[in-house]
Amino acid sequence: MSVVVQLENVTKTIKGRKIIDSLHFSVHEGEVFGFLGPNGAGKTTTIRMIVGLMKMSEGDIFISGHSVRTHFEDAIDNVGAIVENPELYKFLSGYENLKQYARMQKGITKQRLDKVVELVGLTDRIHDKVKTYSLGMRQRLGIAQSILHRPKVLILDEPTNGLDPAGIKEIRQYIRDLAEKEDMAVIVSSHLLSEMEMMCDRIGILQKGKMIGVQSVRGWMEDGLETYCADVEKNDLAAAAMCIKETASGTNVKQEGNHLLFSAERSDIPVIIRLLAERGLSVYEVRKVSKSLEDRFLEITGQQEVV
Repeated sequence: MSVVVQLENVTKTIKGRKIIDSLHFSVHEGEVFGFLGPNGAGKTTTIRMIVGLMKMSEGDIFISGHSVRTHFEDAIDNVGAIVENPELYKFLSGYENLKQYARMQKGITKQRLDKVVELVGLTDRIHDKVKTYSLGMRQRLGIAQSILHRPKVLILDEPTNGLDPAGIKEIRQYIRDLAEKEDMAVIVSSHLLSEMEMMCDRIGILQKGKMIGVQSVRGWMEDGLETYCADVEKNDLAAAAMCIKETASGTNVKQEGNHLLFSAERSDIPVIIRLLAERGLSVYEVRKVSKSLEDRFLEITGQQEVV
């Protein structure tokens, strides 16, 4: 896949303090890239620099090969973006809104308008006034507006903010469809980690202005030691915990009811089970516990909340 967005050693300094420190990552066509970070990590600042609302102190950003620093208009022609809620004319219909935005760009035909309306699932309501739309429908119309000119990258800041579960599911599906059907790179910033887990191909985590790393969603969740749960007879819990600590050296064992939670290499599990049996301890089950993206995020960022 070709690179659509490339950040090269991007730094932002305000009043002598580095808000963004040597940021370097890329986003490819046809993928949904999740942008995560604790409160104050610099996510919004980075997005503002990508779309040209804030200047970089050092480094450069390239969009479809065009430098934001030296060829801004060529670069920004390839960008569609919504920051929080889209701004719409509520007294006009959805279609009339799109026609107004189409006037700002060259070469947007009626066929393109109709295709975009179909892509975001608004065919049945596009001629109704926007004031009658639900929040989810307004978000979809905003996405339609931002992709009219066939951008190479779509940037969505909190696209599911305020939506009900049905609306969140709809927006998630439309974002996936845009990446796959339009070969568009989509950058999504959100605090709903469970949604990011289902929506994104790769995740980049920002902390204190630095990118901790960029990895596939599956990679973030599977990285490091695996977590296991042992179902143990109540009277054997303390002895079983000692066995696990002896085998998986240095691991922490946490008790939850009649269960013991611990981290270990996969190869340690047969040894642990054998030792528990040899010592006559009653263990009914040892199973792997799947980590969520939220679990991995909190591990990586030191329990800081995402905003």
